[in-house]
This record gives sequence, structure tokens and C-alpha cells, in this order.
Amino acid sequence: MSTTGVHNLDDTVKDVVLGVQTHLNFHVAVVMDGLWAGISGRVEDSNDPHGLYGQLLRWAQGFGVLRCAAVEGTGTYGALGSLPS
Repeated sequence: MSTTGVHNLDDTVKDVVLGVQTHLNFHVAVVMDGLWAGISGRVEDSNDPHGLYGQLLRWAQGFGVLRCAAVEGTGTYGALGSLPS
């Protein structure tokens, strides 16, 4: 896992969390730090959810140490069958 992401004031690497909200044609993702401050967000086309989730995981890891990820969904649009490791 990359540790070249955003650093804290004491030069330690930030712990980050990835959240994804699913929709029919797009997903919204946000990376937050341990204080629940938003670091970055993006909107992605959801035509290939499994490939998209891998991209989002790698993107989030660029901001620090990814501690967890959560995908919101009603079961209609979130595809959690097999997330990449």
C-alpha cells in the first residue's frame, strides 16, 4: 500500500476512509481523514462497478493509509460481489 499520500503536520501519513454512494449511472466517492474532514471527492461512471471499485481503492490509497471503505446502497446499484484486494 502506498504511503506517499497526504501527511499530517507532524509528517506522519494520514489514515483515510473511502465512502462510495451508488447511483444507476454514476457513483460518488469521497476520501475523509480521521477527523472526518473531506480530503477529496469524485464522480465516476458506473458501467463496470468491479473495475471502478478497484480504481477507487487505488485512488483513496494515494491520500494515505486506507483503513476502511464503505459502499452505501439499497442493493439495487451497489455491486459488492468481489472487490479487488
